[in-house]
Amino acid sequence: MLILLAVPLQACSAEHDEAPSSPPSSPVASVAVSTEPPVTPPPAVPGELARYEFDGAFTTSSHGGKKPEAGIGYGVKAACVGAGNATFNVSGDGAARIVEFTFPCDGVAILNGLGTLPPGSSIQVDAVDVQEVSSAWAVVAPLDALH
Repeated sequence: MLILLAVPLQACSAEHDEAPSSPPSSPVASVAVSTEPPVTPPPAVPGELARYEFDGAFTTSSHGGKKPEAGIGYGVKAACVGAGNATFNVSGDGAARIVEFTFPCDGVAILNGLGTLPPGSSIQVDAVDVQEVSSAWAVVAPLDALH
């Protein structure tokens, strides 16, 4: 069995076995890395209707799990980290907008009351604008569970 190893010539030396002082020049893809701390979404909230999470690269959302119940006040709690603001939209059946809100991405969670929601409707929360955001989340649930 013959094994061939490809080693850059810069790394080889007849006198020394140490690595070169500078890496070989080759094109390297640049990756933007945020220096800001991530915003950690809360664990599942009792009675949660919808959730949106964005970690800078991937978005996950869940909609339509539980349905609103009559006589319960609901709210949306959200937070983000980034250079600007985030805008979220909470909507119901047929994409009917319930509320749209914008807030600064300073890592501080905000809580907006939504009042009662149409019983049995499907609720979703989506980001409208998170262009300058490194991480964000939003949860729609009963107001007393979000405090």
